Amino acid sequence: MQHCPVCSTDNPDDALECQRCKLSIELFGAVKEAAGEPAPDPKYLATIGEILSAAGAEGMPEVAVESVGARLLRPARFPSVNPPSASPARPAGPRPVDSLPALPALPPGDVVPTLRRQLAEYLTLARRQGIDTTLFREQVRQATESENREALEALTRELFVHITSALADQYQSLLGRRNELAGLLSTASADVELESCRSSIALGDMGGAQRRLRHIDDSLTLLEDEWATVQILLTEADLLSETLRELGTDPAPALGPLAEGRRLAQGGDREAAERLLARATLALWTLLSPSFYHELNRIKDAVLRMREEGQDVGPTLQHLREVAAYLKHRNFGALIASYRRLREAVALSPLGPPGPVSGSKGLAATRST
Repeated sequence: MQHCPVCSTDNPDDALECQRCKLSIELFGAVKEAAGEPAPDPKYLATIGEILSAAGAEGMPEVAVESVGARLLRPARFPSVNPPSASPARPAGPRPVDSLPALPALPPGDVVPTLRRQLAEYLTLARRQGIDTTLFREQVRQATESENREALEALTRELFVHITSALADQYQSLLGRRNELAGLLSTASADVELESCRSSIALGDMGGAQRRLRHIDDSLTLLEDEWATVQILLTEADLLSETLRELGTDPAPALGPLAEGRRLAQGGDREAAERLLARATLALWTLLSPSFYHELNRIKDAVLRMREEGQDVGPTLQHLREVAAYLKHRNFGALIASYRRLREAVALSPLGPPGPVSGSKGLAATRST
């Protein structure tokens, strides 16, 4: 029997992939080896040290690395990736929640006392929403004292538009956060509140809309905090997959665990999803390792060429130090982001020479280099 290093499933000796997570059998050995290493393969750090030394830099001082805890605040902190040409199938998300309709009609207020009450209510709502109403206050006072119906109607319309626009902006912002989460897990509770809030805004019920927006914000914040690690791992996996394609390697042998991790997240099993996705990113990294080692050597040649031409290589070496620091901490998402900045700094095209090594045999060969 062959024991899967990602999902711990026992598989027949003649299996080509894990029966549960679909990790290619060829990667079993490499992932087991990588999972057992206390630190990344020193050949990467040795190569970076060689580049720094050849460029005249002194040593390789420690670079401050952003902590994992700090990176869990919002998934938007990650660089975006281009849509892959052959990404794995993802579970269908829930039905979309509608955006807001056109600006709602102003509630009726055809008598002076009603207009005065509406103005007082709108000023209170605006204050709670953090809207500056300094320019309105004196006008409202004067119109109220004189009981000028036309002025009161005009001010009511203006305040209504200001508040509605602010609530609509907040709704759209929360809807965007909901949509980010909806591809990962169930957002049923937030969806109900969003629908109710949309109806409140459409009917001109600003107070009801404001209360529901607070509930939605709290609900989404709780989900984001609980599922931040899963979001981080998925983003790292997407970055690794896209980089594999950029460097001419098919990520398919390591995509099975990623799909299984998504399935577990959709089913609400957060802890199991985290465990599987952590190993999924490791599987993708082991597949990327040979190509990445090749890239470091390309970068070495480019840095030396830049130095011979008299170019300032200081910023490039700083990116290189960041790559080393993130490699040391196995921070794959930040590693890929730093690598891309480094690649741009030395003006290399994303695609290296064809035929990068893949599979456990290739990985073993590269490790012995």
